[in-house]
Amino acid sequence: MRRSIVVCTAFILTVSVLLIKDVSEAARRDKDLYLSAKKEYDLLKKAKITVENRHRWETLAERFQKIPQEIPRSPYADDGLFFAGKIYQELHRFDKKERTLDLAIKNWRALWQRYPKSPRAQEAGYWLALSYEEEKGDAGEARKQYQALIERYPQGELAAKARRRVDAIKKNEAPSLVLPRKGEGDQPGKALLTQIRHTSSQSYTRVIMELSGEARYETHVLKEESSKGLPPRIYVDLLGARLAMDATNPIPVQDGLLRQVRVGQFSPDVVRVVLDMSSLRGHSAFLLPDPFRLVVDIQGQRNGQELAALEKEKDLSPSLKGTKPLSGGLHKIVLDPGHGGKDPGAMGVGGIAEKDIVLSIAKKLAKKLKREMGIEVVLTRQTDSFIPLEDRTAIANAEDADLFISLHVNSSPNPHARGIETYYLNNTDDEAAIRLAARENGTSRRGISDLQFILSDLTQNSKLEDSITLAHRIHSSIVSQIGQKHGEVKDLGVKKALFYVLVGAHMPSVLVELLFITNKTEARALTRQAYQDTIVDALYDGIKKYHQSTLVVKNL
Repeated sequence: MRRSIVVCTAFILTVSVLLIKDVSEAARRDKDLYLSAKKEYDLLKKAKITVENRHRWETLAERFQKIPQEIPRSPYADDGLFFAGKIYQELHRFDKKERTLDLAIKNWRALWQRYPKSPRAQEAGYWLALSYEEEKGDAGEARKQYQALIERYPQGELAAKARRRVDAIKKNEAPSLVLPRKGEGDQPGKALLTQIRHTSSQSYTRVIMELSGEARYETHVLKEESSKGLPPRIYVDLLGARLAMDATNPIPVQDGLLRQVRVGQFSPDVVRVVLDMSSLRGHSAFLLPDPFRLVVDIQGQRNGQELAALEKEKDLSPSLKGTKPLSGGLHKIVLDPGHGGKDPGAMGVGGIAEKDIVLSIAKKLAKKLKREMGIEVVLTRQTDSFIPLEDRTAIANAEDADLFISLHVNSSPNPHARGIETYYLNNTDDEAAIRLAARENGTSRRGISDLQFILSDLTQNSKLEDSITLAHRIHSSIVSQIGQKHGEVKDLGVKKALFYVLVGAHMPSVLVELLFITNKTEARALTRQAYQDTIVDALYDGIKKYHQSTLVVKNL
């Protein structure tokens, strides 16, 4: 009897070990399947869909779908459904076929229903509703889906967007806010204005208008008419556009510069956005693609009292207790840890994400700058959160920062690619720099070419030389210190490119690519605390050398 129990126990243990081994192997398999598919997706995103390469997109969607089909309990099943939906959405934009739209909807609905606790479910629910509203022209089903999203996730940006969409659908008396069904008077080719948001301070405001597609635009300035009680105004006409947001009431701002934003369907083909100002010194506007958004930067007048207060504030720049802020030069720096939240950035060997590496480095650098130089440091993100590229520059401008430094790690389809490169904003014909900028911008190469035409007004030529100097100081310091402490690092040089995150910055600004996360050796190094500390020390020394060089110039 005892022997039977021993044999039975041994059998159970053997089966358990085999089951654990099978589960472990399955987990490894689905992780490898997801990471390889995600890597292919990141590569394909750099190019437009064409007749020649659409098969690769369809095959990739099938690879993502394979994860939830074969391993429904995989931790990557929800990601597989999400990216399959995104791919079919892009294919629908390319071929306008109902089939590809239905496949996108099918994947998002599956994610929404099967994985309600997934961090991807909320976004999938929103895309599901938006597809019914904008593409299917089915306002009833769209409203049902938006309402389900609000009930399940009542908090957050997407819930707020869904409420605005539901309100717009309810307003049957305002047909400009409700999309007609296909074949019932819809107007193809018109961009939709879906949302207006802003980042502001008393002397600077950035207004971002979110669009469903490309739109031509005109900006005009109306001077103050004090006799009529009218403030200075900027009005923007979006040509060939339609209103798809609630325009019942003005959007209040009251930041000391911008009073409010008014929007309306000025004519069947023109949406007009009016910015009521308190003061106005100048403005600029530019269109960014993928997704399309029109950015308007506004600079306000500073009176004598404000200028005096600003100088006093700079003289008393905040610092940590026990440190002495350096006189003159730098008082405030904005550090920008790239990517974040739903945007992991480049994925490296072993599943490490760019967003995590750069956030860790930025936090350490911020502490060191405050502790040793007494400089106030602002991070564009403190947590694993998503911040649009154009909002990051706006934060630096609104903070009236002296420097803006965007931190990234590099990636390449070539696993042997390695080294460090540093960029400043300017036009370039270097193909590698253009491809890198397209990847960091989340756009196509064509999007970079389009930006060339507007860049001449946005490079802030008065800060260009300072940006070049900052780039060289930081770059040489990183290459030198890593080489001394950890062995030779490949110097890829200081370069120029069109990074959205640097466009419109009012201060010297650079983007640093810290090693290659797709190189096995460099990826491993980036995860080591000692190596990160070396990078932080090098960045600090580069900033300090730049600061010293500016003091020398000022004293000449």
